[in-house]
Amino acid sequence: MDNHSISIKPKTPSQRERVLARLRKGSATSWELSQMGILSYNTRIMELRRAGHEIITVMEEVTNQFGETVKRGRFVLIN
Repeated sequence: MDNHSISIKPKTPSQRERVLARLRKGSATSWELSQMGILSYNTRIMELRRAGHEIITVMEEVTNQFGETVKRGRFVLIN
C-alpha cells in the first residue's frame, strides 16, 4: 500500500464569493450577511460593484427589539 496519499481539500469560498452566491438567490440584509459570518459586508459589496456587478441598496423601515422604527439596507443584485 502506498503511504504517500495526497489529501485534496476543497477550496473554501471567499467572503466575496459567498456574498455573490447569496445575492444570486435573492436580496439580503446586512443582518443576514452577518449571520453568514460576513462582518465586512460593505467592503464585499463595494468589491463586487467594482468587479462589474450591479448591486443596489434599498432602504426599508423595520421595528427593532425596542419597538423603534429604524431603517436598514437590503442589497439586491440586478441581473
